[in-house]
Amino acid sequence: MKISLKKTIAAALVLLTLTAASVSAKSSTARHITSPAAAKKQLNTIAKAEPLWKDEFVARWDAGQTPQPHLLNYDPTQTRFAVTDLDGNGRMELLFRHAAMLPVAEGITPEPLRNIPTAIAMAVYEVGTDGRLARLPEAENGYGAPDLMDLYALHHVNADGTRPYNICTRTITEDEHGHYHGTVAYQQIALADGVVTCKLLAEENSYYNVYDIDRIEEVPLYVSIYDGDPSHIEMNPADFALTGFYQDFYWIYTPPSAVHWMSGDELNRDPQEALAASWAGFVYGVIDGKG
Repeated sequence: MKISLKKTIAAALVLLTLTAASVSAKSSTARHITSPAAAKKQLNTIAKAEPLWKDEFVARWDAGQTPQPHLLNYDPTQTRFAVTDLDGNGRMELLFRHAAMLPVAEGITPEPLRNIPTAIAMAVYEVGTDGRLARLPEAENGYGAPDLMDLYALHHVNADGTRPYNICTRTITEDEHGHYHGTVAYQQIALADGVVTCKLLAEENSYYNVYDIDRIEEVPLYVSIYDGDPSHIEMNPADFALTGFYQDFYWIYTPPSAVHWMSGDELNRDPQEALAASWAGFVYGVIDGKG
């Protein structure tokens, strides 16, 4: 029986592709934290670094010290934390998310708007190669921090191994006339070479009609995708929803990654227990064998 040269080449290419995918999968997951002993060691490291991360809580600042003055503008009840390994390098991160909220005037401030942040702040700490916890620097993005609690599942793995995560950050502002305006920032965050990077990919603007204390209407205005295409600036929201960007942004591969957020109060009450509980809820994302 004769086998054509074309079929032989095709079979070889398939085998090569499968082999490359297998090698890539092994290399991309090789540093995942799978050992309970290794996880416990790093969790202990984070817990013992409490003198470092306690400054994420204004109430715990040392007397006379203001290590992070901007946090005075944020609502301490909105502080959340999570233990992760977002970059998949086998070294845990400790994430903090802070939020400022609208000042509430009972009977005046619409109830549906009270849970939308007016501003967001974040901090990312990581266990270093030296075994110590340190805060990672954040590259200037010219926009603002993403809302880490809205971090979507791992989007894909770049050729260089970088793992970007899409984040949809919703904020609200009130102008001098008492009118409310909304913004949705489509952002992408990644941890690479010990630096936190965040890109603003698109931005949606809207305003709110307030009919009653518990009844509002959000009215979309326009959306801009910052991809260099002039036709993507101030787009009609309906057209934006049909773009490849929008459809890809929310694409979630399965099984998806997961981050388990917990309150700052839980961390302060029992660091060991809270850190372990958050880590137990973290799931590495997997994409076509890579994750």
